Amino acid sequence: MNKKLACLLLATLLTATACSGGDTVKTDSVETGFLDTEGFDYENADLSQYVTLGTYEGLSAQLTKVKVTEAQLETEIDNLLSSYGHYDEITDRQVEEGDTVRADYAGYLDDVAFEGGTAKDQEITAASGTGYIDGFAEAFIGQMPGVEFAFDVTFPEDYGNAEMAGKEVTFVCTVHAIYGDEYIVPELTDEFVKENFGYNNVEEFRILFRDSVEKQQAYENESAMYSSLWTQILDNSTILAYPDGEVDRLYNESKAMYEYYAEMYGTDYDTFLANYVGVTDEQLKTDAESYVKEDLILYSLMEAIGSELTDAEYTEGREFLAGMYGMSADEFESYYGEDAIRATLNWEDVMKSVAAVSNITEVE
Repeated sequence: MNKKLACLLLATLLTATACSGGDTVKTDSVETGFLDTEGFDYENADLSQYVTLGTYEGLSAQLTKVKVTEAQLETEIDNLLSSYGHYDEITDRQVEEGDTVRADYAGYLDDVAFEGGTAKDQEITAASGTGYIDGFAEAFIGQMPGVEFAFDVTFPEDYGNAEMAGKEVTFVCTVHAIYGDEYIVPELTDEFVKENFGYNNVEEFRILFRDSVEKQQAYENESAMYSSLWTQILDNSTILAYPDGEVDRLYNESKAMYEYYAEMYGTDYDTFLANYVGVTDEQLKTDAESYVKEDLILYSLMEAIGSELTDAEYTEGREFLAGMYGMSADEFESYYGEDAIRATLNWEDVMKSVAAVSNITEVE
């Protein structure tokens, strides 16, 4: 997969996680804006002054054959069923400290609902230190499922949203159920596949699900082959110069993004990188240079091959990638942006052409 899309996937994961970490109340999304700066125009620039493209014909790589065994298929089905499972729900006692509950809440500032303060069917652990502002999760202790209750809490003075920092707000909540210890996994029945996937019966589901697993495995195997060829092309090519300011631009975007999340997590930039991302600031600079190098070589290769992604190919590719991540095509594009998706699909399209003029050996 193209590195830029991988980075955006990480950014979205961090966004979702950050909303439950530190002294915050969970929200559905975060306005960021650290990927909005205009970059170098790789498509229209004369790239010959920046890169000498290496050999891309006659390379060698291996392609693993697709072979989904019955045991693998059963494992995939078990994993799917497990993802639809749930803990048993208790409704006949009060919430105790440490219980995880399913609840609705709505937050009000001066009797007006504030943005990001309302959610339904949220999993909340009734204890301190569970990722909410002080007093929020603890207020669920002693509450009875099905009974609405309200309480006041105060956002920290150093809260990431300046409009809410230091403000006292009121939350109106209802606990629907307390989660028990038993995890209930649904059975694979005609009723289950009809309700959740629209198939007529289990037999039809198994046929189509196998096809889906085989397609995903084929995609992963092809990607591994493309990555091997791509590494060879990178090694064969020579960077003559970098476009003015492009490496710094990418580095500054990454740094701004991680500084933003560090603040949300209530920690400093270097600590956040070490504990949550597993990199250093120096590695971010190196990565930025690597991204520019790959883009210079990719767009040079696109020009040499004459590769151009059509609108139909973009639409088809977007839908396939979205399906792999369990999203609709529109949702996938809204998360990661058309530019990042196009970059990934451009890379795959180019590597398909490279593979066609390479020595590919199929292996078991």
